[in-house]
Amino acid sequence: MPSFFLSVTILTFLFMLNKIVVLLDLVINKKVPLGDTLVLYLSLIPFVLSLTIPMSMMVATLLAFGRLSSDMEITAFKSSGVHLFNLIFPVLIFGFVMTIGMLYFNDKILPESNYAFKKLHFKILQNQANVAVRERVFISLFDGYQFYIDQLNPNGLFTNVKVFNQVSPQSPLQTTVAQTGWLDTNQKTLQLFFHLSNGVIMWDNINFHSYDRLYFDKYLIHLNMENQFSRLSDIKRDYEEMNLNELSAEISTTPDASRKLYLESEYQKRLSLPFACLVLTWFCAPLGLWTKSKGFMAFVIGILMIFLYYLMFVLGQVLSQRGALNPFWGLWSANGILTAAGFLLYYLVTAENKAFRFIRSDLNKITALRRN
Repeated sequence: MPSFFLSVTILTFLFMLNKIVVLLDLVINKKVPLGDTLVLYLSLIPFVLSLTIPMSMMVATLLAFGRLSSDMEITAFKSSGVHLFNLIFPVLIFGFVMTIGMLYFNDKILPESNYAFKKLHFKILQNQANVAVRERVFISLFDGYQFYIDQLNPNGLFTNVKVFNQVSPQSPLQTTVAQTGWLDTNQKTLQLFFHLSNGVIMWDNINFHSYDRLYFDKYLIHLNMENQFSRLSDIKRDYEEMNLNELSAEISTTPDASRKLYLESEYQKRLSLPFACLVLTWFCAPLGLWTKSKGFMAFVIGILMIFLYYLMFVLGQVLSQRGALNPFWGLWSANGILTAAGFLLYYLVTAENKAFRFIRSDLNKITALRRN
């Protein structure tokens, strides 16, 4: 239990550490109130916990059984007539309890925290639209305009700004390139002013069959945020903010085949990831006994196993969302593979490496036959 709680703390801290940079940027550069920023930051913790709790089950099991094996305590248990499964069984019970708890967590708490994050994020955008501005990303937040900013400076000034827009649906695309720019938000009128300096506006003149350019020193783009952010109460839940019943209902009613794949993948993900608490416990208990690793080495092996598991899990999720694999098989394949590997490791441990001696003897026989 101490290893489990320590692993949860360390892994959650590591996952949340990269978000601190975003937190400081919102407070220092974007002038977002500290209270809203902290709530936004804390609403990410349930999502992180849905990943780190199964990971911690793996690391804690490796640490515990690796220490038992390396300190020869397993030998003492065997000499006293205690079967290895009697040592693994209580940990499997704990993994089963954590699986039930994570099923409830992923069904109720996780979608609500995702929805709270979404609502608060929109609220912040309503007050300060510059929160949505990022480097080297196409920003399509406002109807009719698309922005691309090459660099954001600490003083709020943008460098190498590109703006794409159409005056009307039938008009040609206008491309505006400016050396610098900045945003000015009016919170009362929900208006956003995009100031550009030292640039050029380019468009294809259909009437005269020419390509025109208009150079400017100062250019002001007026954007209205009212249509985008005024009705925050109507923010709709996407599949990441739905519980299992809502996902199931959406799957049965949606006519979009592509969206249906995403919904089915999310549904199977919510079910399969909690069972990782049980599967990884079963896999890592004999692995720790077999490797006899403890301390830092057990933690390193745990990190490698975490990488292997989530690599298989993410690969199955991507293939499921693309339609190359059934979502059930895609999201449950990692659990199935490690469960089978756990049985193999359990056999090797209980057989005390007899399998390796059997393989070694066969190799010796094959080598002798080749020589003859």
